[in-house]
Amino acid sequence: GYLVRLDFISLFIEEHRTCKYDYVVVYDGKGPSKVEMGRFCGSKVPPRLQGSSTVMSITMRSDSSMELEGFSARFSTFQIPTGYIRLVGGKTIYDGVIEIESDGQWGGICAKQWTNRDATVVCHQLGFSGPALSARVDGSGLESQQAISYIKCRGSEVTVQDCDVKRNGTCAMGQRAAVICLVMESCAALKSAGVRESGTFTIDPDGMDTGVDPFPVECDMTSDSITGITVIGHDSEGRKRVTPCEEAGCYSQIISYNQASLDQLEALTKISKSCEQYISLECRHIRFLGEHWGWWVSKDGRKINSWGGASTNSGKCACGNNGTCALGLSTCNCDANDAVWRQDEGHLMDKTVLPVQEVRFGDTQDLPIEMAFHRIGPLRCFGQSSLVPVLESCVALKEAGFQASDHYVIDPDGVGTGVQEFQVFCDMTSHPSSALTVVGHDSEGRIRVAPCEGPGCYSRKIKYAAELIQLNALTLISDSCEQYVKLDCRHIRFIQAGWGWWTSWDGKKMFNWGGATSNSGRCACGITESCSAPGILCNCDSNDHVWRVDEGILRDKLSLPIQAVYFGDTEDAPLEMAFHTIGRLQCKGKDGTQNNHQSL
Repeated sequence: GYLVRLDFISLFIEEHRTCKYDYVVVYDGKGPSKVEMGRFCGSKVPPRLQGSSTVMSITMRSDSSMELEGFSARFSTFQIPTGYIRLVGGKTIYDGVIEIESDGQWGGICAKQWTNRDATVVCHQLGFSGPALSARVDGSGLESQQAISYIKCRGSEVTVQDCDVKRNGTCAMGQRAAVICLVMESCAALKSAGVRESGTFTIDPDGMDTGVDPFPVECDMTSDSITGITVIGHDSEGRKRVTPCEEAGCYSQIISYNQASLDQLEALTKISKSCEQYISLECRHIRFLGEHWGWWVSKDGRKINSWGGASTNSGKCACGNNGTCALGLSTCNCDANDAVWRQDEGHLMDKTVLPVQEVRFGDTQDLPIEMAFHRIGPLRCFGQSSLVPVLESCVALKEAGFQASDHYVIDPDGVGTGVQEFQVFCDMTSHPSSALTVVGHDSEGRIRVAPCEGPGCYSRKIKYAAELIQLNALTLISDSCEQYVKLDCRHIRFIQAGWGWWTSWDGKKMFNWGGATSNSGRCACGITESCSAPGILCNCDSNDHVWRVDEGILRDKLSLPIQAVYFGDTEDAPLEMAFHTIGRLQCKGKDGTQNNHQSL
C-alpha cells in the first residue's frame, strides 16, 4: 500500500541544455524494466518525482572536466492515495490493463461501455498527452479484483475520479478495461488524430515495435492551419561568434539536439512530407562558399557546399540563387571579403540531408576586421510523407498518380538496397505521358575559364545534389538522359586539337561536345558540317579573333552525368578567353520502353 518518491534538496552540476556531459538520471524501478523519469543538470532543483512501485533508482554521470558540488536528495515513502492508477501486463509502458488503488487494494475496471474517451482520461492522468485507444482483455487470469464496475468520462477530465464512477456492482461480461496510450509518428499525425493544443509530446516516427526509441518533441499545432509542426531544438540556436582562426573550416560547431539522436531525427525526416532548418551567417571580410572556406555537415556526415535558400550542393546561398548577391557575386554575400557587414540567411529544405550536424567556417583570424556570427534554427518537420512512396524515378511517381511538379525523394535501385535515396525535382508537366527527373549542381551559371596555357590546364569539377553513383543508378533505369553544354570562346583551341574535353561520371575522358556522338572528336557543327571553316570540327577550334560558340545536348546516358570539364589555351587574356555553361542532368522514361536516343 506504499510508493516511493524522491525530493531533490540541491543540484549543482555542469550546465548544458540537453545535459550532455554531467547529469543525474532518475528511474522508476530498477534493472532492465526500469523507466527513465528525468535527466537533470545545472542548478535548478527538479520537481518531486513519484514512482509507481516501492523501487526507484538514481545514477550520476560525470566526465570530470568540471568539478561542482553535485547533488543531494531524499527518498521517502507514502501511502498510495485512493484513485491512484497504473498499467500492468502491457508490452510497453504505454499500454496495459488499468489497475486503480482503493482502500489499500489494487483492482481493475469493468470493460462494460469502456470507450476511447475513458481511455484518454487514463492516459492523461498517467502523463501521456496524446490520443488513446480503449481495449478489453479477459479478466479471468488476472490477480487483482474488480474495483470499479462502471465508468463514464467526457474525455476532458483531469483524473478518473472526476468521471462518473460506480464502485459497487458486478461485471457480467468478465472483461477488464485496458488502454493503449498512443505514441504517434509525428505532430502532424497527432493533429490528424484530433490533438489541437501545442505542447510537449512523445513521438515514435518508425512505430513502437521497431527501429528507434520514442523521444519528446515540441508540437506547434497553431502556426499551420492544416498540419502539426514537429519542432526539435538544440544547443546552438543562439547567435554564436565564430572563434578566430585562419584555415578553411578551422572553426567547428557540432549541433546537439534536445533528447534526440541523429538516427531518431532521420526517422522523423523520412516520414515527414517536408522539413526545414533556418541558418544565418553574419560576416565581415571573410571567405565562404565560393572558395570552400565554409560549409555544413549533413545528418550522415556529408560535407554540403550550399546555404539556406539554395539547392543542395549548388555552391550558392539564397542571393546566388536569385541573382542579388553583393558586388555582383554569383555565390554568397559573405564571399565579398570586404570591410562591409553582410549576411547570408535562409531555410535549408532538402529533408534527405537534414538536420544540420555541424557547421564549419574559417578566415576569421585577423581581428577586428575579420569576424562572423552564425545562427542555426531548430529542425521543423511538416505533414506526413506516407502518402508519397519512395519510387525509382519521377516517371514511376507520375504513373502512381502524382501529377504535381515538385521535389520528391527517389531510389532508383529500390529502397533498402544499393544506393541511398536522394531528392530530385520532378517535372510532371513538360511531357503528357512521361516525367523528367531533374538534378541540379553548383556550376549551372556562365563561368569564365581561368587563364592558363596547357591542354586541359583548367578544370571544373561538378558537384551535384546527389552522389555520382546515385546518378548512375538513375541513368541505368531511365530510357534516356541528357545534359546541355555550351562553350563561348575566342582565339583558343578545343576538342579537335585535343586541348579541351570532359569526363564521364566514372572519370573517362570524352572528346566530343553537345550535339555530337561520344568520342567522335567533334561538336554539333562538325556533325552537320556547319563549323566556321572547312576542315574545322568545332567552332572553338578556329583559334581566331572572333567570338564563337559550341553548344548542344549530350545524350549518352552511360557516360552521364558530366563529372568535370577541362579547357586550355586561355593564357593570353583578353585576346584568348572562354566561358562554359553546364546544364542540369535530366532523365526520362523507363529503360527498354522507348528509343534510347529519343530527345527529351
